[in-house]
Amino acid sequence: MDAWENKLSTDQESQKFIRDLFREHNTALLKFLTRKLSSPDEAADVAQSAFQKMLAVTEPERLENAKSYLYQTAMNLAIDRIRKSQRRDGHLRSLAKESTDREDLRSPSPENLIITRQELARVNQSIDELPEKCRQAFLMHRGQQMTYGEIGNTLGVSVSMVEKYIIRALKHLRENLK
Repeated sequence: MDAWENKLSTDQESQKFIRDLFREHNTALLKFLTRKLSSPDEAADVAQSAFQKMLAVTEPERLENAKSYLYQTAMNLAIDRIRKSQRRDGHLRSLAKESTDREDLRSPSPENLIITRQELARVNQSIDELPEKCRQAFLMHRGQQMTYGEIGNTLGVSVSMVEKYIIRALKHLRENLK
């Protein structure tokens, strides 16, 4: 057997191992993640990402304890998601507090109205500059509060691709709205 056939055989063994791991542990992993994240959709997104990371492991069947590795990977992803959510929520709360504290927002001057409209036009123009699927993903997530899983199903792409679309959109907006 040459090196190519050996690699192919190893890849097939790894894929079968991951499929078996999925069959044996996906339901329990989803229950575990749902308790941590309080959302079945987010739990499904995190579980999918954990299995994707398992697919990236060279010869996962050689892991000492693949189930533990899978759960630890999923837990790390869940913690990252929780932290991002807390940062976003904290930022939104501070923005809300600022807006209620600012008197000029309650009765804006004509100058402030013009500035606000110009800023809104810049935001809309920047969003319009995004590629179609990237724009759709961003608007579904931010405008309709859809989860990455829901967006992925709607657009027919993976959760990982949705994450890339959102990151790309945010980077584009940050660069254009400095």
